[in-house]
This record gives sequence, C-alpha cells and structure tokens, in this order.
Amino acid sequence: MYRTLACFFFACAFASAADAQPQAPSPLWDGQESIADYAKRTNLPPTRTLDLGNGVNLELVLIPAGKFVMGTPEPKPVDEDGYHKRIVTGQAALAAGIGVLLVLIAVVIIRAVRQRHKPQYSLGRFVLMILTASVAVLGGMHWWYSTKGLAQARAEYKAALARFQTSGEWEKPAHYVTLTRPFHMGKYEVTQAQYAAVMGTNPSRFKGANLPVVCVSWDDATEFCKKVSAKAGLAVRLPTEAEWEFACRAGTNTTYNTGDTDADLYRAAWYGASCKSTTHPVGQKAANAFGLHDMHGNVFEWCADCFEKYKPGAAVDPQGPSEGQDHVLRGGSWSYPPEYCRSASRWLGSDSRFVDFGFRVVVEVPRTP
Repeated sequence: MYRTLACFFFACAFASAADAQPQAPSPLWDGQESIADYAKRTNLPPTRTLDLGNGVNLELVLIPAGKFVMGTPEPKPVDEDGYHKRIVTGQAALAAGIGVLLVLIAVVIIRAVRQRHKPQYSLGRFVLMILTASVAVLGGMHWWYSTKGLAQARAEYKAALARFQTSGEWEKPAHYVTLTRPFHMGKYEVTQAQYAAVMGTNPSRFKGANLPVVCVSWDDATEFCKKVSAKAGLAVRLPTEAEWEFACRAGTNTTYNTGDTDADLYRAAWYGASCKSTTHPVGQKAANAFGLHDMHGNVFEWCADCFEKYKPGAAVDPQGPSEGQDHVLRGGSWSYPPEYCRSASRWLGSDSRFVDFGFRVVVEVPRTP
C-alpha cells in the first residue's frame, strides 16, 4: 500500500514538473530550404484552409520560425581597400603577362637576326607564350571587373544611404529578431466575400467579392478574428509587427521582397503609380518566397501591436504594447508612393476606417511539449 501511494505521489510530482517545463522551441528556418521542406522537417501542414461558411474559404500558408533583421539598417560603407587591392592585382598581372610575352618575342627575334633566319618557335616556348598571354588577359579582365564592381558598389551604397536617411525614425534602430514559433498566415488580404461571410456586412467603398475588404478599423479586424476563432476552434488573430515583416521579407533584406527598385515593386504591388486609383483583386501580383501575395501595396494591413519605438538590441518574439493610442499598419496601399510600400515601412492608425485600411490573419500553430 505504501509503495502504491509513493508511486502515485511520484507520478503526480513528475507530471507537475513536466507541465512546468518550458515549451520546446521550434526548429528555425535556415533561410534556404523551401517551405515544403520546412513543413516536412517540422511535421506541419504547409497550407491550411478555413471554412468561413456559405462556400467561402480562407487560405493560409506556413510561415517558419526564424531570425531576421527588423527595420531599416544603416548600409555598410564600400570596402574601398578591398576593391583597390583587386584592381592593383589585376593591373600587376596584366603588366607582368605583357612584359614576359614581349621578352619572349624579343628573344626569338634577336636570335633570328643573329642567326640570319626566320624566327623559330619551339613547342615549349610557344606554350610559355600562350600562358603569359593568358595571364595578361586574365589580369586585364580582373582589373576591368574590379573597377566596374567598385563603381557599382559606390552607386548601390549611395542609393542605400539615401533610403536610410529618408526612412522614418520609427524604423530605427534595425535589430535582430527571433521568432521561435511558426504560424500560418493568410495567403491573401481578407476579401470582401470572406469578411461578409463572417461579419454579415461589407463596409468597403470599392465593391467586389475578391477585392480586399477596406474601411475596417482595428477593432473590426479583431472582431473578425474572434468570430473565426470561435467557428474554427483555432487561435486566429492579427499578426504582430515582427511576424508581418518576417513574412513579408521571406528571407530577403532588400527594400521590397522582390528587390530595391520601383520596377521590382511593380511586379509585387498595386501602388500609386500602378493602381488606377482603386484596389485590385487579391493574388494578381507576384507572390514572395513564402507564397504570400500583396504584402506590398493594395491595402494597408492592421497588425496586433500598438505603436512603440524600436528598442536597441536583439528581441525574441516581440509583441509591442497591448494598449496605446495607435495601432500599426504595414505594407502601403494603392493610393501611396513606393516608399510607403517598403518591407520596413510603418504606418499608424487609431480607430480609423479609411478606404485603404484592410488586414490579413494569422492562425497560431499549437504548442508542442
């Protein structure tokens, strides 16, 4: 009997201790593997679909746990010394190759003049001349490409510095963020059909079932999430700022997830110069590496966080304050220029219902012991 009681109390104590253990962190994305491979590695579904009723579904894709630099970093100066060393090396190889080649040619000519016959080349001398000519050509190419690379690096640094200097102070300092939990995120911005299926109303100015819902406040978006959570039995919510930016970047550190130029943005976004003064159906522009559409442009997207300035130093699963006057929106919109569509750009809104305010949702992946 005593032994049985002792085993019972030991089992209870062991169970309590196990419950008190912290949750094991999820494997971090390595930045190279596909989402399908990450899903296999973590035994998670790469996609999921929520039934909103009335034949309307909401598609989501898996976003891995991972690390990234959040915000707008100050660009690193060009490695002038490194480029100059490569330029000098190329010049030296070119000069040496040409010099040796000229010496070999001179030796052949002088010998021919002394012996009063046509210049003759042995096989060894011919091979040596080819090798020295190759050294000269490779040295010249190294010099040319290094000079061109230096000019390009200077131009890129100048452009990056201009972007950094004109970016908002709200985006600084750039800092490392680790997201320890994967999650599923809406493949598209919530559409009017999806919003109406859940909320029974469509407040949007521009009407269309597959257009993103607009004219919704942060409270409206949060209420949508609560109703979908209750219906699906899942934790559905707005993304945190960190989750949104990580998902938007999808492993990139460029201005947009497609590159640094306006032409790169055009492939991924509806914005001021491309939108024709209206929203557009979701999913028409290029998706990022995680399979998300319209992370740039079309409509601003509400995040869960209230606004606060970034703090220096690395952060783990930052969530921002739960209360405050303004919530954060991300991604830019159809009515704004490119700088508002950058991956790092932040915009503020209180209890506002504007014609370019929308949202997308996140479904939490259940914790595992």
